[in-house]
Amino acid sequence: MKIQRRDELNSFILIAVGSFIMSIALNAFLFNNDLVIGIGGISRMIEKWLDIPRNYVYWFISTFILLMGSLLQQDRHKGDFIFRSFAGIIWVSFVFLPLTKSLTAFRLPLPEPADFLFMPVTSSLGAVLLGLGIGIIIKSGGSTCGLDLIAHVIEDKKNIGKPNTMRVLDSLILLMGTITFIGKDVFNVSMIKPTLLYISSGLILIYLLPKTVELIDGFDKTFPF
Repeated sequence: MKIQRRDELNSFILIAVGSFIMSIALNAFLFNNDLVIGIGGISRMIEKWLDIPRNYVYWFISTFILLMGSLLQQDRHKGDFIFRSFAGIIWVSFVFLPLTKSLTAFRLPLPEPADFLFMPVTSSLGAVLLGLGIGIIIKSGGSTCGLDLIAHVIEDKKNIGKPNTMRVLDSLILLMGTITFIGKDVFNVSMIKPTLLYISSGLILIYLLPKTVELIDGFDKTFPF
């Protein structure tokens, strides 16, 4: 019993750590460039459209996905999974995203000739950190209740790999981000370079994120759905 309680405590601590890493990745490395990916990216866009704080939007969407996923199948281990996943949602939504929001103004001190590399470099770092945070949460018996859970359901129903599903969904979110943050200026000749930098940085993010999760074997964790 003591060993079981200690394991549960370790899992919740790791979920908190993963949530903290995720929040730093989103605020310090992605949102400062308006780079959007996953549920965090959708939350950022809705914040811009409707002026609703991103953390509340993140909480609502993630909780909805968790509830929908929990209805798909009855499983005796589902309760632990839901509890751990919801704990992660709370950590991200109401603790770490607000706590690290000021990091949105963070800027890497790159030398002036290499300043154009700011967006690709920060998107790469953000992808690695975000993937690390997601992987830690999944390995700890939970889920971010975002694209990882949606990808799992699609894999279970359609036998399509999670990384490929995440990349397709994130590509659609990146397209929405391009329309949201660049808009009609995407056709402006003077905006060709910033637009290409934005899209290429987003593609780097889309490629590296699932790779990072795979490297720490996060996708090997079986969800109870």
